Amino acid sequence: MRVLCTCVPGYGHLHPMVPLGRALQAGGHEVAFATEERFCHRVEQAGFRAFPAGLGPGRVAEQALALPGADGLGPEDTWLFGALMFAGVAGPAKVADLVGIIGEWRPNLVVHDATDFAGPVAAAHAGIPWAAHSLGPMFPMEFYRLGAELVAPLWREWGVTPGPFGGMFASVYLDICPPSLQAPDAEEIGPMAHRLRPVPFDAVAGEALPPWVDELAPQPTVYVTLGTLDNDAPGVIEAAVEGLRHKAVNLIVTIGPNRDPEELGTQPPHVHIERYVPQSLLFPHCDVVVTHGGSGTTLAALGQGLPLLVLPQGANQFWNAERCAGLGVGRRLLPGQVDPAAVRRGVHALLEQPGYRERARRLADEIGGMPGPEEAVARLETLSGGATVTRP
Repeated sequence: MRVLCTCVPGYGHLHPMVPLGRALQAGGHEVAFATEERFCHRVEQAGFRAFPAGLGPGRVAEQALALPGADGLGPEDTWLFGALMFAGVAGPAKVADLVGIIGEWRPNLVVHDATDFAGPVAAAHAGIPWAAHSLGPMFPMEFYRLGAELVAPLWREWGVTPGPFGGMFASVYLDICPPSLQAPDAEEIGPMAHRLRPVPFDAVAGEALPPWVDELAPQPTVYVTLGTLDNDAPGVIEAAVEGLRHKAVNLIVTIGPNRDPEELGTQPPHVHIERYVPQSLLFPHCDVVVTHGGSGTTLAALGQGLPLLVLPQGANQFWNAERCAGLGVGRRLLPGQVDPAAVRRGVHALLEQPGYRERARRLADEIGGMPGPEEAVARLETLSGGATVTRP
């Protein structure tokens, strides 16, 4: 069969879908991704054909801020603004592109990320089945309820009938979140969820660890990252570095491609500041991860049994931080609590109190026992009616 995957242009949206895409390819199926033009290069680096579709995150956010009611939203309304972005702006801007791609490439199935509201509309218009792919713990259902209201006119515009939650869970929901970490809201979608083990992906052909990783001193290794969207949160990485640079640990910090390591000044030899290091290759060398709590980093670290100090900055990061603390696999510091001393105390507790690592390892065992991508391929083959590759 031929599968069109469609995702929001961001690492946290593409990377969770790559293992399934590769498993589909290994099963003899054709796979392509549709995403914003400037992000297509990352899709191609991962080994897939890329079709440009939709808007970039900057334009989406700008247009969402101009929607009625957006200016009255506060920090507690993160999910509402997310719905304005993904369903109010990004979805309508992408559907026509997807319809055109489907008409030309003729896929048998669409797989969309759990925030891509355009995928179900385009698939329904074309009369082909679609499946949702999670990014981690389920977003609150208020996000999907508002999203459904916002995209309902779009469904009617394209001559199809909108389903519950904007059609996002009409058939199969490929859920990469381990059950013990999952949000209670996930129960609302009913029997559509199909467990799928989160397989870390962030290294493409040619990417490797820096040579100095093999020369790390025999002491605990702490990795600090705020991902690629929150890496410039004012003072957060700086506080982490200041709090840990004099501690007896190997400190590895990634600050993102848009920042310069020299911004953080001269560091001791045991502190390594990089723009980017493939986490999937680095985590086996680590003992603790300090993170913003993005679902990709959180699941990848827990899959290695690594305890977390979570410094959430927005969106689902706050829920991830709360859940990790509640499960005892990590600690959290809210934005107003982050300073060098608090980071140092948090990392010290994670290193010195074995319960955090023990519980993280149990969660790693849970993740390891989830079905692999090849089992999801069989489920998608059934959904598509056993279609074979359709060539023009």
